[in-house]
Amino acid sequence: MPAVPLPAQPSGQHSTRLLIVAYCLAWALVHWFAYPNLDPYNDMLENFAWGQTFEWGTFKHPPFFVWAVELWFAAMPRSALSYKLLSYVNVAIGLWGVAHLARLLGLRRFAPSAVLLLMWTLPYTTLAAKFNANAILLSVWPWTAVAWLASLRQSGRAGLTASIWLGFLGAVCMLSKYYSGVFLFSLFITALLRRDMRRWFGSLRPYLALLSLALFLLPHAWWLWHHDYPTLRYAADQGGGQVEWHFLLHFAITPLLFVLLAWVPCVLVFAWQASAPGTGRWRRLLRQIPRLACLSWLPLHWQDTVFWLAALPGAVTLLAGMAGIAELSSPWAIPIIYAFPLLWLRNLEQATAATESSQTTAETPTTRSLRALQRSAWPVLIGVVLVGGVLALTQASQGKRSYYEANEVAAELMMQGWQQRHPDLPLGWTGGEWAENAMVAFFVSDQVRALPGMPDEWPTTLAPHPGWERQGGLMICPRGPVKKAQVYEASNCEVEVQEWLEKTGRPIRPLWLTAARSGWRFPHPMEFAWVVYDVLPTP
Repeated sequence: MPAVPLPAQPSGQHSTRLLIVAYCLAWALVHWFAYPNLDPYNDMLENFAWGQTFEWGTFKHPPFFVWAVELWFAAMPRSALSYKLLSYVNVAIGLWGVAHLARLLGLRRFAPSAVLLLMWTLPYTTLAAKFNANAILLSVWPWTAVAWLASLRQSGRAGLTASIWLGFLGAVCMLSKYYSGVFLFSLFITALLRRDMRRWFGSLRPYLALLSLALFLLPHAWWLWHHDYPTLRYAADQGGGQVEWHFLLHFAITPLLFVLLAWVPCVLVFAWQASAPGTGRWRRLLRQIPRLACLSWLPLHWQDTVFWLAALPGAVTLLAGMAGIAELSSPWAIPIIYAFPLLWLRNLEQATAATESSQTTAETPTTRSLRALQRSAWPVLIGVVLVGGVLALTQASQGKRSYYEANEVAAELMMQGWQQRHPDLPLGWTGGEWAENAMVAFFVSDQVRALPGMPDEWPTTLAPHPGWERQGGLMICPRGPVKKAQVYEASNCEVEVQEWLEKTGRPIRPLWLTAARSGWRFPHPMEFAWVVYDVLPTP
C-alpha cells in the first residue's frame, strides 16, 4: 500500500515531545504531593512483591507489568515518588505511541492535539497514578496498533520485521492482562473490514505475526500448565456465566465519563471557530455544538479504520458482557480511549469542511481550533499544579486517612524493632496481610521477601521461599487508625496468623506498634497501628 501523504503541521503547535514530558513530569509530582502514599488497595506493593522473584505468572495476573516494576526499581530508588514517576513514564510511552499512530493514519497534523486531549482524560492523568495490570495497557495498546498498521502497509523485509514486532507486542499485551485479547481481536476485525487491508491475509505477514505471538507466549503457557492454570482460574472467579445489566450500563457510559473533560472542550473550540464572527454568532454556535458533538463520534464510512480502532474494543467488551463471558468493571475502560481524540479531530475537521471552503483567508477553522487547543496546554498544566496544591492542603488540614497513612514510617520501625529484639538474626521474610506486608521490603530492604500469607500455604507455594524455616520472619497485621476509645478485637489477619502459629507449634506473642507521619506536610499527625508476630527459625 502506498504511503499516505501527510499534511504539514500547522504553525504554532508545541512540540509533542515537550508536551508529553512536561505533562507527565508535572502529574507525577502533583500526584505525589497531593497523595504522598501509594494506592490504598496496595496494588503497587503487590506488584513489587511479585517482582522479587522472576516468574512467568502470578496467582492473579500475567507478569509483564510486574517485570516492568522489577526493572524500574533495579535502577531507581524505592519510594512513593519514584513509583509514581514510573506510572507517568508509562503514560508518556503510550502518548508517544498515539503520536506515531496518528502519523501512520495520515493524521500527523492532529498528533500534538490528540496527545494533549488524552492528557486531559482521567485514564491518562489521575487513574494512571496507580500502576497495575490496567495502567500498563495505556502504553502497550497504542504501540501494538502502530506495529499492526506497519505490518499492514509495509512489504518485503520491513513488513516481515513489523509482523514480528506485532507478534511480540501482542504477546506483551496478553502478558499484561488477558483482557487485551479483546483489543487484538478488534485489530483482526478492523483488517477484515477494509478491502485493501484484506490483502494482508493473503501474505505471509499475519501468519508470521501469529507465530511470533505464540512463541513469545509459550513460556507463560508452560507455566500455566505446570501450575494448574492459577491465573485463568482467578480470571474465571472474577465473574462470567450470567449477564449483569447494571455492570453493562456502567461500563457503557464509563468511557464517556473518562474523556468528558477533553471531549467537551474539543467540540466547543471547533464549534466556536466554525461559527462565523459577527451578528448572530452565538446563535450559530448553539446550533453547531450538538451537531459537532454527534458527528465527532461517527464513522465517515464502513471502512473507516480510525473509527473502528476507537470503537471496537469497547463494543467487543460490551458484547462479551452481554454474552455472560465476563463481568465488566469500569477499570477495563481505561485503555480503550487511546484513539478517541484522533477520531474526534478527524471528524470535526470533516464536519467543518463546508465552513472551511467558504473562508477567504488561508486559516481554516481546523487550523485555528488546533492552535487554540495548543495554546491552552500550558494554562491547563498550571491549573493542574495549582489544583494539586489546593488538594494537598485540603487533605492535610482535614486529616484524610489516605494522606496520613504511615506505612513507610511503620516499615522502618518494624525493621528497627526486629534488629533490637534479634540483633544476630537478619529478617528474611514477612507474611500476614497481603500485600501490605510488602512495605518492609519496599521501603526498607528488598532482601526481605514478602510472602502472600503464610510461608507454607497457597498462594506462597506457587512461588515458594526456600529455607524460610531457617530464617527470621515477621507476620504483619494492620489495625488502622488508632482511636481514643478503641476496643481491641483481633482482625481476620491476626486470627489466621495465630492459628498458623499454633498449628506449627510456635509461640504466639503479638507486639503492638504505632506510627505517624510528621513534618510540614503533615500538620495533624494521625497514628496508625499494626500487630506483628516474630517467627523464629526452627531448631
